[in-house]
Amino acid sequence: MDLTSMFRDNCGFGLVASIDNKPSNQNLQDAITSLERMMHRGAIAADGKSGDGSGLLLSIPHKFFTKVAKANSISLPQQYGIGMIFTKNIDHIEIAKEYLLKNDLKVLFTRDVPIDKSALGNQALQTLPNITQVFIAPNSIMASKRFEALLYLTRKEIEHRLIEDDDFYIPSFSSKTISYKGLVMPTHIKEFYLDLADSDFE
Repeated sequence: MDLTSMFRDNCGFGLVASIDNKPSNQNLQDAITSLERMMHRGAIAADGKSGDGSGLLLSIPHKFFTKVAKANSISLPQQYGIGMIFTKNIDHIEIAKEYLLKNDLKVLFTRDVPIDKSALGNQALQTLPNITQVFIAPNSIMASKRFEALLYLTRKEIEHRLIEDDDFYIPSFSSKTISYKGLVMPTHIKEFYLDLADSDFE
């Protein structure tokens, strides 16, 4: 056995959970702190602010998104999902909507995720995509019974359709989890994604 080939570098990850299974903003703050403590695990570009990527995979914060939807004159149904889409071509959002409709899913509304570009370095700014959240609901009783599977299927179909576009990426597309990530230093992710500074984000 060649011990030198057994080991691989790992960027590292942390896991934060509430033992009573109750959402709280403190869980988010603990996750951000955990991420910040891994600064030494990632690369830093010459500009001092661009990293090789960091992010948070979170349970969907229903309280926060209920407020966001209300601000858009939308009442979220009990069953909904969110697609997080990175793209430089906003026409890709229309393509995503086509596949959602084809798979018996409807778009409730879309949202440009609020960001603060000053949290990024020059290198990250050059590749910064549009970051859009697509709020999705089942369009029928049948769709509601296999909602997560339909979301997965739709994600794969969209990704296959746009596979040749290097500027298109789906970090998450689910009714359970959402990903906030990017070429941002772990210590700046909360500054970059303004959602993460909201006390209702639980």
